[in-house]
Amino acid sequence: MITDIIWDFDGTLFDTYPSMTKAFKMALRDFGVNESEENILSYMKIASTYAVKQFKEIYKIEGDLEGRFHYYDNNINPEDVLPFPYAKEFCEEFSKNGGRNFIVTHRDKSTYDYLKVHQMETLFTDIITKQNGFKRKPDPEGFLYVLNKYNIDKEKVLVVGDRELEIIGAKNAGIKVCLYNTNNISYEEKPDYTINSINELKNIVLL
Repeated sequence: MITDIIWDFDGTLFDTYPSMTKAFKMALRDFGVNESEENILSYMKIASTYAVKQFKEIYKIEGDLEGRFHYYDNNINPEDVLPFPYAKEFCEEFSKNGGRNFIVTHRDKSTYDYLKVHQMETLFTDIITKQNGFKRKPDPEGFLYVLNKYNIDKEKVLVVGDRELEIIGAKNAGIKVCLYNTNNISYEEKPDYTINSINELKNIVLL
């Protein structure tokens, strides 16, 4: 039985990749680069930091590409970005049944803006963002912090994410992981579960 869920944010709870891809495209244009959103997304599926590194190398960009990306990304209207279908409803039902939701994300404090606009911030026991200063996934530091702080049984917790970073990070922490395959990623590390809709989590946590 699963009593606690640790969620990723971008691409898992919220469908942020379209807006993030556009923000990255605008950042590249600031350096005179016109790249397709399809190519940008292929790198973003791995990690935004990976996309920054790759495009800086490809186009020999000397300036602060990551800073420009975050500037545009942080100026996106939170009302224009929606949670995935069933995300809010599932978290509400899971909480009502005694479960606890957590978030461990690389996103900064803008995470709270998205949650607040969609009236979801009260559904999470704790939200770990970039501001907490933990090492980036796949390092398990953020996951382990949540486990230790809330005395969570490793056999009763599930990580839900959309990238191989979450799969590896969860395995490094010794906990189960579910891949929400929103972007049809390729991966070498196998998740314990794979879903194509958040509603399918009901079969895993036995709601």
